[in-house]
Amino acid sequence: MKYILNVCLVVSLSLIFFSCEDKNVIKNISEAPTEFTKKVLIEEFTGSWCGYCPSGAETLSNLISNNNKNVIGVAIHSGDPMATTHAEFLENTYVSAGYPSGMIDRVSYDGIVCLNRGYWDWITQGQLVKTAICGLAIKSEVNGENANIEVHTSFDTTLNKDNYKLNVYLIEDNISQDGNGYDQRNYYNEDPQSSFYELGDPIINYKHNHTLRETLSVESLGDAFTKDITPGITHVKEYSINISEYNKNNLSIVSFVVFIGENANDHEVLNVQKTDIDGVQDWD
Repeated sequence: MKYILNVCLVVSLSLIFFSCEDKNVIKNISEAPTEFTKKVLIEEFTGSWCGYCPSGAETLSNLISNNNKNVIGVAIHSGDPMATTHAEFLENTYVSAGYPSGMIDRVSYDGIVCLNRGYWDWITQGQLVKTAICGLAIKSEVNGENANIEVHTSFDTTLNKDNYKLNVYLIEDNISQDGNGYDQRNYYNEDPQSSFYELGDPIINYKHNHTLRETLSVESLGDAFTKDITPGITHVKEYSINISEYNKNNLSIVSFVVFIGENANDHEVLNVQKTDIDGVQDWD
């Protein structure tokens, strides 16, 4: 009996030890690598009032699922209770011409940045094969009603820091409320070929995912890098946000680096990263 108790004690202590060790490993960001995985940001313009937008959300979801987590989506709402002031800035800057439309790394095709969903996959694949010149890692910790975020950024080449900006989004999944502004209009309700056939128009208690809630970066186009951009230098920027208005279990942080050209058609998202509100995404 004594032997059994000793074994149990050793096993219990081992589990405690390894649990703590795993937690410590997860909570740390490693040294920046010299090469980075290229990921693509899709910013979808949408609204609960838009009857074609369920198809846009489905297209975005499929692109995320089919690309090995290397596509990160953000739904930019306008004209409903999930709208933000940043949505208005993006619409005016990149000239959103319809709903749903989407920006793929904010690159321009034939002079257009906000593209019909028929272009999304093709542009995404072209972006994914590019070589990433920078990468990001994110550490986010919840303390009471606040989330404290560290964004680490590193580059593999020397660049003019004035041309590059850091953006940080708070996004939320599974937003579902019964009522005007949240129930989703659905023009596919009578289309038997659609995934949204006979789901109603509007779709009651529709789940809105990847929804932009707040922009943490101070400047609309992103925050400046304060140190020179050279290889081997890691830029760390800290943010804090009160998350008491949201469901903590559904929150994530998305951060990305944008090259700022002479005009909106010359801008481009160079890389993007995402983590849970209480988690860490290391370099990859």
